[in-house]
Formats: sequence, structure tokens, C-alpha cells
Amino acid sequence: QVWEDEIRPLTTDRSVAFLGLFEPETGLRGTPGLDGDGIVIAMIDSGIAPEHPALQDSREADRPSMCLSDWAENTFLGQWLCRRFDKRDDEILFTPLEGWSGECQVGERFEETDCNNKIIGARYFSAGAEATGPIDDGEIMSARDVDGHGTHTATTAAGNRVKASIFNTFIGRIEGVAPGARIAVYKACWLRPGEARASCNTSDLANAIDAAVADGVDIINYSVGSSMTRITAPDDIALMAATKAGVFSVVAAGNDGPTPGGIGSPAGGPWVITAAASTRAGQSRSEAMEIKTPASIAGLYVAREANFTPELQSVGPLEGSLVLVDDDTNTASDACEELVNGDEVSGKIAFVQRGNCEFGIKITNAENAGAVAVVVYNIAGDPIVMTGDEGSADIPAVMIGQADGNLILAELDRILDVTVLLDKNLFLNESDAGNTMATFSSRGQGPGLDILKPDVTAPGVNIIAGFTPDAVNATQGENFAYLSGTSMSAPHIAGVAALLLQANPDWSPSAVKSSLMTTARQDLTLADGETAANPFDFGAGHIVPNNAVDPGLVYDVSDDEFDAFACGIASPAVSPERCSELNQAGFSFAGEDLNQPSIAIAHLAGQQTIRRHVSNVSDESGTYSAEIVAPSGVTVSVVPSSITLAPGATRSFDVTFVFESGPLDLWRFGSLTWTSNDRDVYTTLAIRPASVTAPAEITALGASG
Repeated sequence: QVWEDEIRPLTTDRSVAFLGLFEPETGLRGTPGLDGDGIVIAMIDSGIAPEHPALQDSREADRPSMCLSDWAENTFLGQWLCRRFDKRDDEILFTPLEGWSGECQVGERFEETDCNNKIIGARYFSAGAEATGPIDDGEIMSARDVDGHGTHTATTAAGNRVKASIFNTFIGRIEGVAPGARIAVYKACWLRPGEARASCNTSDLANAIDAAVADGVDIINYSVGSSMTRITAPDDIALMAATKAGVFSVVAAGNDGPTPGGIGSPAGGPWVITAAASTRAGQSRSEAMEIKTPASIAGLYVAREANFTPELQSVGPLEGSLVLVDDDTNTASDACEELVNGDEVSGKIAFVQRGNCEFGIKITNAENAGAVAVVVYNIAGDPIVMTGDEGSADIPAVMIGQADGNLILAELDRILDVTVLLDKNLFLNESDAGNTMATFSSRGQGPGLDILKPDVTAPGVNIIAGFTPDAVNATQGENFAYLSGTSMSAPHIAGVAALLLQANPDWSPSAVKSSLMTTARQDLTLADGETAANPFDFGAGHIVPNNAVDPGLVYDVSDDEFDAFACGIASPAVSPERCSELNQAGFSFAGEDLNQPSIAIAHLAGQQTIRRHVSNVSDESGTYSAEIVAPSGVTVSVVPSSITLAPGATRSFDVTFVFESGPLDLWRFGSLTWTSNDRDVYTTLAIRPASVTAPAEITALGASG
């Protein structure tokens, strides 16, 4: 099989506590003492910063609890009393892992000694990237991270507990979800010239997945994806093979929300768990600029400093009046041409609209007019980090968001003086309410209409974690950053999976996926904070790790069942001979019949019966009764309606759906919950009644002629 080598985009402050992991009795990180010890998480991403303090195999010696508080950091007395504890010898956290067969690949600025007993392996894959276009000059041809994305996801999943600071401002102590887990790095994503974020070729990704499986990892974190409406690409096939090999894979849903149907490949595959993103309750901090006057809009506003202009940290605070630039064109305020209001701009801070030319041109034109700094306002959405040729400008520049830019424009239109302060030590503290779906999180349905996607949601907004000090497109020398995206929610789930596998080492990947889905909660809203979210937003719901460790029943999937599904989508992962064998054995090729912990029927024409089977993974017998919340206009019946399973036993049941009333071709949602005395096993139902059932493609097996 030959594929086009496609290029795919990379799509924790208090979030560990938000997940309930530190609850004294029930929290997995509490009394049970789980931390992911012995579990290996593969990070297929943009690489790693090996010197990062959260990725070392030793740590500072224990200190009194008062010396771990903000008081010890921020007061003279605390610093004086606690300084003697800084002299203690480091404590060894990790020893060599038995059975590990991976390697530490030497490359540019990456030696074998850059691996340790925490980062136990590092490889890089660049053949596809090099064959399909130029790689950014700032890239490093090794597993070393110059993007920051890979280091952030790795430390979110499994970073050690460390002190986090941004621009010399102490944020707090943070740690990954499973700090006892080991990390194996597979760099397959590379920066391209002019791009702010790394992208990844499918050939490099598939090779990285195969290498991770061969090395013996337990979990793959895959914060990569696309909107391609098929799940037969090389990385889809590699991830399916990984699942069959016993490796649990977490894939980011993507950041194409809130438009429906944004989930593509490989997030749409039933062999992976697909992570949507939502908020966690708590505080976050963003870089900011301050408006001093007028009083009506005075305050802090989120700002992002350009990565190619003189650093504010070095230049020092700058205060001055904002002056809207004029280049005497139809788009006068974009500074894409020489400014005609240089007399007004000289000695002031230029206010410039984003768009129509490179950032370097805008800032150069403002500088030539005598501006001491530049504030660019976005024309859509939040601010970004502006990129350009380093050394091309001699004045600092920041960007603010569209809404804040419009606020300032309104004041300037009133001929009011707007004075701003640009200072690297300014941060805006923001409160996150929690349990709100991120607007950017890609929505279902996925490419396989009878496979409900996404699967679950987890924290993915304003997540603080490790970053690379070698960043090409951000301020260098920084070890931490706040990032948002489904790329951030995925490693939360990977970390939780490490805890679950530590507690249940014999679970299959499908059992882990099922446990996270059937114990999820559904109390989430959309971005307005009021409208209830639905399964196309969050799948089964928000993960509840403390319940997932003991779910009672799981929906497991055999290799034969996965292969049969692959036959149904004409995947090159299975041969015609294998499909014929499965067909003769009675396996269904239909997506809705795959034993997922959810049921989706994209074309319900009258009546349809779906069979599922569950297995008891607890150490005691259990009797469960079916409780149904039927989708609107659809009757649902379950036979048998009560099941009893001994430990390790498996039982099948049939769910029959009958369309009764309502409009056609609209999705409706409900649930089936198997309830016992102490457990609820939740299954999402997603049904779309249709006048006729007509598959988009028919797969036939048999003799020719």
C-alpha cells in the first residue's frame, strides 16, 4: 500500500487536584499511593528538553512543609530559615527499568547521557519531513525540543514535582499526573520556516509508533491529528496495531471546534481514546500589558511578546502613549507601508493592526517613524506570539487580542490619550470556572459515523507545564509555559492511564478506555457557562479517575473484532483473505456492532438491535440492572435487563432501538447504565433516525464471476 506523505499539525496548574487525585481516601494519588511507577509513556511529539528539572531522575532532599510553601519563596524570613535545607544531597527517584529495550539516539546537541532513568529513551524521525520541504533553520536534528509542545505534554503526563516560574515570577509547585511513570521520547514533528508550531509527516509518525511498540512502551500519547475524513492512513493503521499489541493510545481530538464534525484521523479510530478539552477550576496567569489611562479602561490585558524583537526583560519597562499608525493606504493602520504620521508616532508606542504583511515589516516601519515600541492588535481572536527574523528590529513588540484592541480603538476614536506600560513582570491572574467545554475543542461526529467521538474530555485550557528553554518561536531560557489545546488534555488522560495500569497491570487497552468512559460524568456546559454540553462535545463525559480504577464492568474488544471493523472500512491493515475468514466466522463488519463503551447508529431506519458484551474486572460477583434514558422519539429495550457476572466472567446483551416519532436525520442522545449496589456503568447512546439505510460504501466478499 502506498500513501501520500501527509503533514499533520500538532494540535497543569492545579489540574491534578481538580481531577480528585489527591482526595485523602479515594484519590489515586492519596491512600492507594499510585504514581505510575513502572509504566512507560511514549511521547510522539516535537521532542524533549532533557535538562528540564521535571524530567530528572533525582530530586532535592525532603524539606519541612513550611519550606515548600509560597511563604518560603516570597518572604525574607522564609528564605533565611529554609536555606540550610537547600544544601542536602539529592534523593534518587528512579533506578534502571527492567525489560526496557529502547535506545537513546545520539544527535545534534543530544548525547546518550541526556537520557536518564526518567527519560529512558529518545529517538527522532525526520526522513518524511526532510523529503517534503525545508525544515526551519532553528531546528535541531535530534530528539531535542525547540517547539515546546513535546516538553509540555511530557511533563503534563509524568513530570516530577518542581517549582514553576515564568519570567522570574514564581507561579507555584506543579507536577504531572503520574510523576512515577517513565518517559520515552519519539520526535516526529518539526518546525517549518515561518510556522509558529511544529507539524508532522505521517511516514515519520507511523515509524515512531512502530518503534515505540517495539521498544515496549505501555502508553502512547499522540497529541497530533488532522481533519481528514478517513481512518485508514499509516498512523491509523500503526495505532490499531499498537492497541492489538497491548499499548494504550491517547489521541487529541483536535482544535477545530466548535464547528460540528471536526474530528478526523487518527482521532476517529475506535482503537484509540479521543480526548476533548475542557476547563479546570483554578487560577492561571497570562503575560500582560497595563493600560494606565484613561481610567475607564485602566487595568491589565493579556499580551504576547514577539519572539524576534529585543526582549522586554532586557530593555526594561516602557511606558508611553499609544498612537494609531497611518500609512496612507486603504488599510492605513496595518503599517505595511512607510508611515505618514511619523511626527505623532515618534517617541511613542505605535498601535498597529495585524494582517496584510509580515510582522517584521510592520515593526520596521514603526521603528523608522521613531516609535519606541509596538503594540499589534489582532483582527480575530486572542493574541499570538509574532515571529520574524531575529535581529531585524531594535524595538520591542507585543500583541493583544481583538476584543482588547477594539476597546482601545474606541478610546482613541474619542481623542483620548491611552497610556500603556510594557513590562515583562506583569501578569494577569484569571479564574477558570471549570467544567466548561473549550470552544476550540473539535466536535463529533467523527469520520466513522457509527463510532461516537470524542470519547472523553479532560483539562486542556490554561495548563501550566514544562517548556523548552531552546524555543525558536518563544522567549528562550524559559522552562514553563501555559498552553491550551486538546494536545494538553490528551496527556492528562495518558497520565491517568498510567495510574490505572499500575493498579491493574493485566488490563487491555480497551479495558482502560472502557473504564474511563463508563465512569465519566456529564455535568459540563458550553463556553457560555449555561448551555448543557452533549456527547458530540465531550463523548462519554469528563474523566473521573478515582472511579475508573474499579469500574466493575468493561467493554473489551478482541483483535478479531478490530480486524472485522477494519474490513468494513476497507482498511489495508487487513488482507482480503483475513476478511473472508472473519466473515465466515460470523463477525460483523458494521461500525455500530464493534464492542465500544458507547452505541452510535447513524442511520436508524425503523428498528435495529445492537449486541454488546461486558466483562467483570472486579474481584467479586455483581448483579447489574439496566437503566435507560431513551433518546427523544426512540424506544430502547435491553435483553436481558439484569445480568449477574462472577469475577472474570463475560456476558452479552442486546439493545433494540425503535424509531417512534420526530424529525429525521437529527442526532438524539440518551444513555444505558448498568447499575449495581455500588457501581454505575454508563454507556452513551447516539441515534440518528433516517428514512432509509444506505451505506456510503459496500464491501462484498466472495468468488469472482
